[in-house]
Amino acid sequence: MDSFKEQLVTRRPDNTVFIKRSGIFIAALLIAVLLFIFLNVLSIVLIALLFFGAYYLIKSFDVEYEYICTNGDLDIDKITAKSRRKRLISVDLKNTIDFGQINGENLKKEYSIVDSTSGDSEDESYFIVYKDTKYGMCNILITPNEDMLETIKTYLPRTIRR
Repeated sequence: MDSFKEQLVTRRPDNTVFIKRSGIFIAALLIAVLLFIFLNVLSIVLIALLFFGAYYLIKSFDVEYEYICTNGDLDIDKITAKSRRKRLISVDLKNTIDFGQINGENLKKEYSIVDSTSGDSEDESYFIVYKDTKYGMCNILITPNEDMLETIKTYLPRTIRR
């Protein structure tokens, strides 16, 4: 019988995202004013394209992560602006090297980091140490709910289950 769980985690924007969005909007507004002053009639089309591009950039800061656990394979996808999906990593949980809750000291700094957490310090985040063919040794950071956490734990090797 197949085991299947999925979870959607929304990345909470921090202060830098607000500053970047504001900067893009202000820059688009300034460029639009300058285009209107110097090009008059031709500038209407360019201004429309400019604001479309600014909207596209601003929406690209909306990020969600989808965790899909199917029969011991954990797939993590990054969804940008609720329209573009990219597979970040696929993990065979049976080959996991280490697993645990993040507390600051237990992450290996020399490993690559694949951060797919919610970005909220109040949420419980976990790490998975895994050897990937593309990234090498990496820390995969996740924020699973209780159902996903239990599903992940059932497929971990017996030596690292906690």
